[in-house]
Amino acid sequence: MGRRAAPTYRLFFAVKPPPVVARRIDHYAEILAGGVDRILPAHQHVTLGIMADMPAYPHDRIELLRAAATQIMADPFDLLLDRLSYGGRSAALRPSRSNASLVRLQRQVADALKRSAAPPRDDWTFSPHQTLFYRDGPPAQRRIDGFGWRVEELLLLCSHVGRTRHDVVGTWKLQGGAQYSLF
Repeated sequence: MGRRAAPTYRLFFAVKPPPVVARRIDHYAEILAGGVDRILPAHQHVTLGIMADMPAYPHDRIELLRAAATQIMADPFDLLLDRLSYGGRSAALRPSRSNASLVRLQRQVADALKRSAAPPRDDWTFSPHQTLFYRDGPPAQRRIDGFGWRVEELLLLCSHVGRTRHDVVGTWKLQGGAQYSLF
């Protein structure tokens, strides 16, 4: 019997499609994947900031990130993923053009990470996409009708790496300047 690897945890900020859109995306991915395991609908997301992996469950880091995220002020916005992109090891949906609201939100997330002193993942840069599945093959891309939704919430997630589990450890409604107003 093989030994199971020690658990690893990865914290990241993301936006997620609503369940009905996630199911539509999964159906589309199923057609493309040809039997390859797909990203579960509940795990579909666009990463806005990601921390370095940690060997122990990061309770303290979660609290630091929650506190830093309270300073993020963003309005809800529409997001359209209308480009299918195959990289060397994955298939993903991407926006065909820059989304200024998404870029502003990502910059605020990056600032929140700096305030929290959370060590970022060294090899990560923001490139908005939602992975559909992993595969080997040549790169390619094409425009598609796309999948869109109204982004109304920012999430902090903890991935139990390799265990097919994501815990939602923080959520913030996007309400612009009124986001944390008492009145």
